[in-house]
Amino acid sequence: MREIKLWTIKKDDSGSVVAEPVDSTDHTETEKQLEDLLVTSPDLLIHGLQLVGRQTPVAGGALDLLGVNEEGDLVVFELKRGTLTRDAVAQVIDYASDLSVMDSEELADHISERSGIGGIDKIEDFESWYQLQFPDSTDGYSNRPSMVLVGLGADEKTKRMVEFLSAGGLDISLVTFHAFKREGAVFLARVLETKAPDRTSAVSPKYTKAENLEALRDLSTRLGSDKLLENVASFIRIEMEAYEWPSRSGYSYSLTEQTERGNPSYRVYVSVYVSNNRPGQVQLVFQHRAIEAAKEHFEKLLITHPQRFVKSHGNLKTYVQSESDWDTLKESVKSLLSAIIQGWQEKTKKENQPKD
Repeated sequence: MREIKLWTIKKDDSGSVVAEPVDSTDHTETEKQLEDLLVTSPDLLIHGLQLVGRQTPVAGGALDLLGVNEEGDLVVFELKRGTLTRDAVAQVIDYASDLSVMDSEELADHISERSGIGGIDKIEDFESWYQLQFPDSTDGYSNRPSMVLVGLGADEKTKRMVEFLSAGGLDISLVTFHAFKREGAVFLARVLETKAPDRTSAVSPKYTKAENLEALRDLSTRLGSDKLLENVASFIRIEMEAYEWPSRSGYSYSLTEQTERGNPSYRVYVSVYVSNNRPGQVQLVFQHRAIEAAKEHFEKLLITHPQRFVKSHGNLKTYVQSESDWDTLKESVKSLLSAIIQGWQEKTKKENQPKD
């Protein structure tokens, strides 16, 4: 197994630049923390990853983590709390192949019913949730899942097998973590050992916009949330001037971004939901990218409304309980939306600047 080393660069007493080694920490200590850490910080695995399942039962056993990446693809993660061996390769393929034989409706139900375990948010209706997150690929989760092996190192046989499968077009990658310790602080290094090939497939939307709107209106009327939903949605629609997509349980508001593959795509910044568990109410969700775009404003919001908003895996959520409740929140939301747009514009400008 390849050894990873880490140094601190500093100046000694004479002013010369020297490299001081940082000691690696015992794997046993890190093993106990790794899976819990990845659940609370999924960006350690893939930037923008949203986890939707943990220890999700499938025919071959229980897959460790199930997520959706920024492209809208399902990702199956097989974690080993030590060195990865070739058995892990067979496991992750087994789990992914079981999901891939389900039709889209069966798969969505499978994920919904098994979410909400081990620190993962409960998703009442995965299909509707997905439509809100990925308005330009509303049935993309039915693509073949990506596969990622994660461990504290990997033996040479495992690396060779994953490289062979990846070179042959299979969407499989290998990520390893290495831990270091200095003065009581633990440092974690992530190494992408084998990168999966780029995907080019696309899936047509399962439902049209009109069909979604009709289903959403029926649901919100049945729950007594229709007027409140439209008031909140109308406000966001005017203030953001973003791309609005209706799912069967809410609206999403998206702005264009470049994906990691360099393609322009809609990325959801704000969502508004209704839920069977909260009749008469509306859930307002600010996605992680919205928080990144207006970080200072969100920090102030948490100070001024400490009991109002709940953090959940990088997102910020609150329930609007009534029209009068919305009136008390409206000005704070307006300020946030303005800051989000400004932050997004600055980010877009930087992305479009010519690279040296």
